[in-house]
Amino acid sequence: MALLLVSVSALATGAETDLCPPQFANLWSCGQISIRTGLPLIFEGGEHSLDPQVVSYGYNVVVDAEGHLLRPSGAPLEGGEQLVLTGTYQDDHNTREHALIVSIMAPIRDAILYNFEEMSREEWLVLTEVLTLNGIKTQDAPVIDSRAILSSAQVYDYIAAGDAQGSPVARYLEEAELELKCLAFVEFDFTNPEGVDHCAAHDLESGSGIKLPAMP
Repeated sequence: MALLLVSVSALATGAETDLCPPQFANLWSCGQISIRTGLPLIFEGGEHSLDPQVVSYGYNVVVDAEGHLLRPSGAPLEGGEQLVLTGTYQDDHNTREHALIVSIMAPIRDAILYNFEEMSREEWLVLTEVLTLNGIKTQDAPVIDSRAILSSAQVYDYIAAGDAQGSPVARYLEEAELELKCLAFVEFDFTNPEGVDHCAAHDLESGSGIKLPAMP
């Protein structure tokens, strides 16, 4: 389930697919692809831009970019997912929490991949406050480089310094999302294909609940 990235220049292919549409040419993330999916990390229609009026706990389900229902899983956001407002309350706990996590992580993902150049460090730290409150991505790596496991503050600094590689940023996004799921999901097997339970490895109590910042 690891999401690793390489730059377009590292691909030895003759494909004519435009991996970086012109409107994204000035973004730091332009030209990064996912090794896991083979698809561009950013693409037209990949932003979530969630409508706050649609976000309603217990009354949302998650759909992919084509509108297909996405069940709760350990898989990370890939881009284009949306929340759909339902007329009835979702009885399934993990379905409710899945939608909550998308409402948290989609804006974080959009900000760092599509809008980083327009965002201050202070704005980023406010956006990621929910992660900090839950003890997620608070520990600084001893060194900030392409292999580091970065904290929320460090991931901003890493990109701001220039020449950022996608892999540590993708790892940050993927692990932050997964660790929220560790806290939120109940009766869910988090064991990956390598036989490792990320939640247990990081002492995260499954189903203990996500703490949310106080409303302003």
